[in-house]
Amino acid sequence: MLEIPISSFTELHNAFSRYRKNNIWWFRGHSSSEWELKPKAGREPYSASNDERFFEAWKRRAIEHVNTPLSSDWDWLALAQHHGLATRLLDWSYNPLVATYFAVEPDQECDAVVYAYYNAHTTDPSKTKPFNTKGVVRFRPRGIAQRITRQGGLFTVHGPPSAALDEHLGKDHQLEKIIIRAEYRRELLFELSHYGLNRETLFPDLDGLSAHANWYMVNKAYWQGQNPEELLQTE
Repeated sequence: MLEIPISSFTELHNAFSRYRKNNIWWFRGHSSSEWELKPKAGREPYSASNDERFFEAWKRRAIEHVNTPLSSDWDWLALAQHHGLATRLLDWSYNPLVATYFAVEPDQECDAVVYAYYNAHTTDPSKTKPFNTKGVVRFRPRGIAQRITRQGGLFTVHGPPSAALDEHLGKDHQLEKIIIRAEYRRELLFELSHYGLNRETLFPDLDGLSAHANWYMVNKAYWQGQNPEELLQTE
């Protein structure tokens, strides 16, 4: 697997430039290089449960909170994933900077990773069901939630959920690894916010706005001499 180390925004830009010529590359950020490319339902402690059964139970209760018409289990599963349910979906994005944000946003003292994944084939939701898929397949969701559209959200579907993507690569697939050095990740988070990648823009609701405001308050020393209220109005 190709690995590209990153210690500056210029190096990050140069690394992402190799993927600009087509939109088939998908991106995912990991806060630690130790994390597996498995969805939450395939990791402990959730892997011991039947994710389909829990999804059906969740759907029966969730319907009272949903105003958008959902036409299939693909829609429901995408919505469940974006609201925190342990599912067999793994989040990806068309936007490499979105993936970078999720890689460096947690405050950890270790290298972060952005995966770049190439696979020309995407499953047709009209011809199959999410719990009938085998191995790892790609799925483009409908824009059923603002979070999905704001984040350029895409998914891989893992059947079973314990199937790791790097262990199910076809001969025409590619997986590459951009490693963001630990000493650079905090600075990169501020740079991403300057370019419009932060909790407020990626989570377009009051929770996202509040989380972004809290982050500014905690890190106000970074903008020494500037008015935090003015920053919130312009970011």
